[in-house]
Amino acid sequence: MRLSTRATYGMRLCFMLALSKTPLSASQLVRQTDVGIKYLEQLLAMLKRGEIVNAYRGKTGGYILAREPRLITVGDMLVALDDGFDAPACVWGNCEDIYCPNRNVLNKLNDGINSVLDSVTLLDIVNDYRNNCAAPHFEL
Repeated sequence: MRLSTRATYGMRLCFMLALSKTPLSASQLVRQTDVGIKYLEQLLAMLKRGEIVNAYRGKTGGYILAREPRLITVGDMLVALDDGFDAPACVWGNCEDIYCPNRNVLNKLNDGINSVLDSVTLLDIVNDYRNNCAAPHFEL
């Protein structure tokens, strides 16, 4: 499985928001993630439509998670970013080869991947970072 750039950066944005105690502006997120402003705004719009992120206007506005990190799964983020595991036709029963040896294995693999994506939360990612990262911890 390979994550797209959109998924990689979108999950990074969610991670940064999960670390922050206050809303982050687009310019703060650009500085922290090295994502260009136009691309960042596209990603944030997708996350907003997917009800992962809320945006607030005004002097103290910015972006913040729409739900607690424990209630946002990796699967939720990938769906919002229109990215996920793209299973071959065999998994969906559209395989043209009636003797396809891959169908059962790929079906199990697809189920396993989706199970992990739907069970790992943003809070799990933050906790892993805080507990295992050799880099200095930071709060935004």
